[in-house]
Amino acid sequence: MLRQSLASMALAASATLLAPDIARAQEAGEEQAIVITGSRQASTSISGLVIDPLLLPQNVRLLDDRLIDQAGFTDLSQLFDLAGGMSRQNSFGGAWDAYAIRGFSGDINQGPDLLVNRFSANRGFNARRDVATVDSFQILKGPASALSGKGEPGGSINIVTKAPLDHFHAEADLSHASYDTRRGSVDFGGPAAAGLGVRMIGVYQQGDSFRDYNRSDRLLIAPSIGWQPADGVRFLYQLEYNLVHFTHDRGLVAFNGDGKALPRDRFLGEPNDGQMRQRTSQHQGTLTIDLAHGIAIEAGMQYRDGMLAGQSTHNSALIGTRLGRQLRIHDYSWQDLSGRIELSANGSLLGVEHQLRIGGDAFDYDQRRIFHRFSPTAANPYDIDIFNPVYGQPKPAATLNQDLLERLRGKSLYAQDLMTLGSMFSLLLGVRHDWIRQHNINYRTGTQDRQSPSVTSPRAAFTFAPSQNVSAYVSWGRSFRFNQGVDANADPFAPERGEALEGGVKYALLDKRLTGTLSLYRITKDNVLVSDGTSSGFSIAAGRARSKGAEFDANLAIDDRLTVTAVYAYTDAKVVRDTRPGLVGTRLLNIPKHSGALYGHWQSAGSQPGSVGIGAGATYVGSRPGDDVASGFRLPDYLTARLNLSYQLSKGVSVHLDAENLFDAYYLESSYSNVWITPGAPRTIRGRAVLSL
Repeated sequence: MLRQSLASMALAASATLLAPDIARAQEAGEEQAIVITGSRQASTSISGLVIDPLLLPQNVRLLDDRLIDQAGFTDLSQLFDLAGGMSRQNSFGGAWDAYAIRGFSGDINQGPDLLVNRFSANRGFNARRDVATVDSFQILKGPASALSGKGEPGGSINIVTKAPLDHFHAEADLSHASYDTRRGSVDFGGPAAAGLGVRMIGVYQQGDSFRDYNRSDRLLIAPSIGWQPADGVRFLYQLEYNLVHFTHDRGLVAFNGDGKALPRDRFLGEPNDGQMRQRTSQHQGTLTIDLAHGIAIEAGMQYRDGMLAGQSTHNSALIGTRLGRQLRIHDYSWQDLSGRIELSANGSLLGVEHQLRIGGDAFDYDQRRIFHRFSPTAANPYDIDIFNPVYGQPKPAATLNQDLLERLRGKSLYAQDLMTLGSMFSLLLGVRHDWIRQHNINYRTGTQDRQSPSVTSPRAAFTFAPSQNVSAYVSWGRSFRFNQGVDANADPFAPERGEALEGGVKYALLDKRLTGTLSLYRITKDNVLVSDGTSSGFSIAAGRARSKGAEFDANLAIDDRLTVTAVYAYTDAKVVRDTRPGLVGTRLLNIPKHSGALYGHWQSAGSQPGSVGIGAGATYVGSRPGDDVASGFRLPDYLTARLNLSYQLSKGVSVHLDAENLFDAYYLESSYSNVWITPGAPRTIRGRAVLSL
């Protein structure tokens, strides 16, 4: 069925795009897709555009691999602070990266909405992403579903991964950090034959944690092949395989309303539960063919599968100083096949420059969740004293709680056109229509349910640039995302519907050495999932939530030696309508009203021997609600600092010293409730050596 859907979309897109006027269009921008390079521009860009940022009618933030290396980041969540308007969410006990953007977090039980090279990578229980494969981290604020599909009205995240280069390269990065964390990574490749390039990235990391009884290890293997058999024909295949073992740790509990009453290393689970095992595999293949000058077709397929399995003890309810606990046994597996076909035409028509993209995509996704759980009772509390924990209690019997097979099938058609008139005006129009079929089979109850939502998501945006130094834009769009899973009654959730309006000013001053954006927005969304206060482990759909706010970012590049980036966000996100009166007016979980970050880096002489590098930054996160049931529990604000030092020993050897949370602040990173609180890591020091050819 997926193949039939893709074929029909290809025919529809081809018939539309090969119209005579469009076929005569001439290319206005740069080449759209180059396989043998680390930057593939429009084909993998979340916006699908090549344009001066001043004329793009949207707030876009780009964090590249140079910043990742300067700051010593090793996992995706460290980039959230510098994105602006993003806040950390429930990570399911360390299983995945979770965030909210402009107040909205997507599915709280499935991990974040992410695109990888514009392929959806959010279905399934995905391991935390390592930054070793990241070429750039793109944050497109506002609605982007007209082109990218399922997503948040607050914005979409796209990761562009590293592809084969047109020259030989090799690099090894070896590090040792606090808590005996050791990490090694390699990245090498280059031309293998005429028109053929290869690349291999590998990572192994293992170590303890600042949390007691928490060990983890990660293996990442990511080969890629780029092939250009003829002029105008490019093929790219990329594999990313992750195998992770981690301790499923639900963190701290609040005592008398104080989330920091316990030492931040206090473990409240059972050390003899063992580790969770998590595996994800991702295959991507794309083929790009230049049909004529300025006209290209791109076809791509992605196959992903994975599993999450293991046993763990979870915080449940605190009575006095005794914490009742659940025993949970997870056995989750999933597979996801998706594809897209897209025709692009860049050229001039009736005096207006166009970047037109018309295409379609489809997916076929199955997820099996087998979940056993023991819940504490008065007779068998399976409890622990939070101030004097004694481990090693006999395991209670965990009974079957869920045995669900979820089948999702989707297909869509979309179109987007960016029209520019000179250097002063741009108009972006887009539309997408999705057809979704969801079929849930509940093997525990013997019941089945189905739903088939279908929705159109339009988008429009306009930019006026009176000079080369400043522009103003306005953007509007609607979004759609289906909610996976079922509620406590085994009924499917209604899909989320969102609408966003945004306006802003962009600037490029000091010969474009100082750039940035100031934006204002208002977003409403229906059917947001929140935790079910009466059935633990399940969610319910809130009525309507609204987020409004302001964001500011600035990027300064004095020269090749000194760069500074800063972000600030004001976010007012709350429930505005619901059948439960107690929730109306309450703010959304983990969303601070005020947040911001600053990072600067200076390098005395680039990669020349004797060059010294100094980087420093700070992150502020304001106070925020600690649950979504209006209990009044809050997480306090915090301020952390980082410091990065480097020295270039020789042309190909450098040493680095990275310090995170430099002043050892005790802070709470996020929570799901007052008994599931994730503390932030204390001061962490990492020494590393980088060898490159």
